[in-house]
Amino acid sequence: MKSSRLHPGLAFLLAGFVILPGLAQTSSSDYQSAKVLSVREVRHAGFRNSRYPTTPQYTMDLAVEFAGQTYCTGYETPVLDEVHDLMAANGKDVQVSLHGKQIQLVLPNGRRVKADLVRSEQC
Repeated sequence: MKSSRLHPGLAFLLAGFVILPGLAQTSSSDYQSAKVLSVREVRHAGFRNSRYPTTPQYTMDLAVEFAGQTYCTGYETPVLDEVHDLMAANGKDVQVSLHGKQIQLVLPNGRRVKADLVRSEQC
């Protein structure tokens, strides 16, 4: 008859799946209200001389104002829905959380975007 004990490695792995996602999430108290001042979209085409099809990459430059300061962000994505959501957020209120050189935005439709802070000349 086999024992019903759980292997120690499996127990550790299961604990990681249960505990770590809860620790990684940012609490809603870390977010502040902000306003998107401007959004600029730049589409980068793939390599023209490639024989394989490429997915276009979009760079989004955003200017966000909160806590009395304007922050400029750069965000790259191949996902067209994210581009449309960011463009739709222009001039609207969003929730932001600042962590070092990254900013996390919660757009009006609930999409979460993590962008890098860039120099103010880039927005």
